[in-house]
Amino acid sequence: MNSTDLRTQYQRYIAVCNAREFEALSDFVAADVIASETAAGRDAYVAGLRDVVTGFTDFRWEVQHLLVDGSWLAARLVSAGTHTGTFRGIAATGRFVSVQELAMYSTRDGKITHCWGDLGSTLRDELVSGAGD
Repeated sequence: MNSTDLRTQYQRYIAVCNAREFEALSDFVAADVIASETAAGRDAYVAGLRDVVTGFTDFRWEVQHLLVDGSWLAARLVSAGTHTGTFRGIAATGRFVSVQELAMYSTRDGKITHCWGDLGSTLRDELVSGAGD
C-alpha cells in the first residue's frame, strides 16, 4: 500500500471509530494486533476503544497531523468528549475534556499490527487533574 493509500485508509479508520462501527475494524486492524505492548488481539484493541466511548459517549477523534513513512504512521489527534460514564475507575464527572493524543502505528497490508498511544493515560490524567473545573 503506498503512502497516499495508507493515509486514506487511516482517515477511514478514524471515521469508523467516530461512527462507533467497531465491528468494521477488521478492515483496518489485524487480528493479531498489539496495542501499547499490553493488549493483544483485535478484541482487546476494540475493547479499549469501547472503554473510551463508554466513559465519553460523545467522544470524537480528529486528526491534526498524519505522517506516513513506508508502513509506519504517526498521528497527532485532538480528541474530545463529555465524561458521562465510568472511565478507568473514575465515575462520571460531567466534564467536557479535550486532549491531544499522539499515536504511532505499524501496518501490514494496510492493517494496524502495532499501536503505541497515550490516549487512556492522557484522559485519565486530565480527569484526575481537575483542570478546567
